[in-house]
Amino acid sequence: MTFSLLQPLAQVPIAVLDVETTGASAAMGHKVIEIAIVRMEGGRTVARYESLIDPLRPIGAGVTALTGISQSMVTGMPRFADALPAMLPLLQGAALLGHNIPFDLSFLHKEFRRAGTDLVEALGLAPVLDTVRIARRRFGRGGNSLPVLSRRLGIDPVTSHRAMADVLTTAGLFEVLIASVGGWGLCLCDAYAQQGGPIDLRRSAGTDLLPWELEEALDLRRPVMMEYLDARQSLTQRIIEPLHVRRVNGELLLIAHCQLRDDRRTFKVERIVRLSRVDPATGAALDPVSPDVAPAPDCGGKAVNSKP
Repeated sequence: MTFSLLQPLAQVPIAVLDVETTGASAAMGHKVIEIAIVRMEGGRTVARYESLIDPLRPIGAGVTALTGISQSMVTGMPRFADALPAMLPLLQGAALLGHNIPFDLSFLHKEFRRAGTDLVEALGLAPVLDTVRIARRRFGRGGNSLPVLSRRLGIDPVTSHRAMADVLTTAGLFEVLIASVGGWGLCLCDAYAQQGGPIDLRRSAGTDLLPWELEEALDLRRPVMMEYLDARQSLTQRIIEPLHVRRVNGELLLIAHCQLRDDRRTFKVERIVRLSRVDPATGAALDPVSPDVAPAPDCGGKAVNSKP
């Protein structure tokens, strides 16, 4: 399908998508464990697809704590290559929409390639739309994670970090975001303008893409409340100031300053369950956190570059 920049969105099929994965980096071999797609035409849902995916690799405890998806749930489910024929009709001839969609597309690039197909060849140079980018231009930095932003705009997600739930939340969020600037009558070129320009599908195979909550925390360099699954598999809370992410022996590690210990520590990214903003006046988490999470008595992790 050929897209015109002057087409109103009502005439552009849109595939809203989301993936859950075994870890934070497609470039480091992590894989899709769940995918959901909703195809919209004329602003209405015309088709849905969702499936758990067997990644043929272990799912870490941190991912299970975040998504609720366990190893037993995916064992014996279709591999991505097996599920691809059912997904393609919903994706082809459509603009692609997601929340921090380059992250999702980085995984799809890898999964399509493992299945013997090139994503761009399969979908063409489809328009790519991102609710994170629209929100960031509209509201500024901070508070643009999907659950926080959706509640701010009056969309109360039933759950988060499950593929179909996040797809439905993203679709509702997109409608709210475009409502004040023309709604479904907004032309594609103006939709691009709302997010700061087009997103190149070919470049979304990048190697340094991170989950949005972590990327935002690193960008803002402000304290956040982190829920973390420690080496004893205990879910704890700790206030940290994220500094940077680095790769060590095939793992992504977050280097952060721990307020409790007044020291730099390192944490495995795959064990981070949730990051929440912190009220600078009270130190309380601004975003909902689980009530049954225990505080970390020693801030866990491994000390690096300790202050004198």
